[in-house]
Amino acid sequence: MPLALSLSVLVGCDQQADEAPLPAATGETAPPRAEITAPVDTAGAAGTHASSSHRWVGTVRAKHHVELAPGMTGVIASIAVEEGDTVEAGQRLFRIEGSSVQLAVSQAQSVVASAELQLAEAEREAERTRKLAERGSVGSANLERAEAGVEAAKAGVKQAKAGTALARSRTSDLSVESPISGIVTAKHKNVGEVATMMPPTIVLVIDDISTVEVRVRVPELKLREIDIGSPISVHFPALDLDLEVPITRIGNTVDPRSRTIELIIDVANPDLRIKSGMSVEVAIKAPTPSDAPKSSDTAPAPSDAASEQDTAPTAPTAPTAMIGGPHNRAG
Repeated sequence: MPLALSLSVLVGCDQQADEAPLPAATGETAPPRAEITAPVDTAGAAGTHASSSHRWVGTVRAKHHVELAPGMTGVIASIAVEEGDTVEAGQRLFRIEGSSVQLAVSQAQSVVASAELQLAEAEREAERTRKLAERGSVGSANLERAEAGVEAAKAGVKQAKAGTALARSRTSDLSVESPISGIVTAKHKNVGEVATMMPPTIVLVIDDISTVEVRVRVPELKLREIDIGSPISVHFPALDLDLEVPITRIGNTVDPRSRTIELIIDVANPDLRIKSGMSVEVAIKAPTPSDAPKSSDTAPAPSDAASEQDTAPTAPTAPTAMIGGPHNRAG
């Protein structure tokens, strides 16, 4: 059966060849040569590297982001701002209840007063001993001990004053001020709640969005087309806003899993329309042929003779067929 089917196919091919003979390859009866249009090299004839435009999705972040925690553990006594409020650098934001700190300051001041009294007593004792030593009533050893007592009292006064300064410095930790100008974007605690220094309890979050950062990851191969300062298109879908801004920074590491690198683009936001966390689309324009680097090893253009040889039609070959076994061939 396979042999019969193969013979029938071969016979059919021979009949089709007899009914419609192939035209002559050359001569007056030859068909006209087909015109083949050469493909257009959009990258230029110099062997340049072409790249189409693509878009990648990134995220908007505040240029300056601050999370504020108290300088000491305690109960929150007051919070002067709410979410959405605009604050200035140096403005007081919240305060920790500090009765224990005030008691520590009062105690340190009492220690200073006691040390000063001891110093005054030591100085009077040293003066009496000096007069007695001048009359010969006491020896020089007694005078030396009295003068040493004065020095010890002076050291005690210095130590007490240092303790007072330390206690007073802790009062400044009760109030937390804003280190930057910006907007209160989050409020995590309320008045009456306990806020700890370690681990830090985040009470307020301040963002400065007068300038925002667009962060996006692109394939590492794009480093051949871009550099710091290269223009890049940024689209904010939520605002239907398109901008063209230069690249501010390029990351220093490539993600080994995705083979991408991060681009950071600073965008001015004077009207504060762009919000932190927004989605953004970033597009890198394809380089034009004039901007693309030229290759020095470009292949020479083919000659006319070679072109005619390549485009000349070849003589048709007779159809062949193979039948079943290795010992039966026909063609």
